[in-house]
Amino acid sequence: MKITISTPHLTVVDDFLGEAEFASLAASLQFLSYRPMHSKEWVKAYGLSSAAVLQSEIVTRGRVDSTPPGMGRVGNLVERIAQPEEALRDGYPQGITGQGATITGRTVLSGVGAGLNWHNDAETLLGAYVFYGHPRWGSSWGGELLVLAETETGTESEADGRNGIGRSDGRPREVNGDLGPDFMLDARAEQYRNDIGHGTFVSARPNRLVLLTSHVHHRVAPVTPSAGDQPRTAVVGFFVSDADAS
Repeated sequence: MKITISTPHLTVVDDFLGEAEFASLAASLQFLSYRPMHSKEWVKAYGLSSAAVLQSEIVTRGRVDSTPPGMGRVGNLVERIAQPEEALRDGYPQGITGQGATITGRTVLSGVGAGLNWHNDAETLLGAYVFYGHPRWGSSWGGELLVLAETETGTESEADGRNGIGRSDGRPREVNGDLGPDFMLDARAEQYRNDIGHGTFVSARPNRLVLLTSHVHHRVAPVTPSAGDQPRTAVVGFFVSDADAS
């Protein structure tokens, strides 16, 4: 495994699992039970597109350990993410570890047209991760994770000062609570993203792990028709402080 990107709020690790272990996990994801993303609730960050988005049951590790039937390999992956090898631990964004946290994990399948709107995760979360479990992914198939450029820690950017949503620790201020998917109805959140206007894209490379703190704006580009019937297959989850989970 190797760290490809490392910033205070974003870490990308390639070849996270060994070749045989990854092949076994990728095969097992094909046999899980899935249901439509919006079948029980409106997951706002995914919008209400007609594009296919399916999700599995959820695994948890930490204060509560839970493994639905057939999801043992996903559970093993979540444990590996929660307790990284010593050589990798220092590369994780600050505060994202399994110590004092509950880690969740579920598989999300995204079909052609499916993506994720601009948002940042609730400040009650320590962070989030995505692990790409498809055996192959074409460079023209879309599904890239887009991450807004980070403001300098300890300073307020010009955009922050104009819009009143910067904070001295480099994190966005709350606008009507945590900044979630606002459908461009929150002018200050939209202006904040437009004023920065650049960032990093991370392709959905197989066997790639991406870790994000809750303080960074991000979205997922829609899967393109070039992907055909190959879904973007990702194990996604959150690091939840046990103090907040209680």
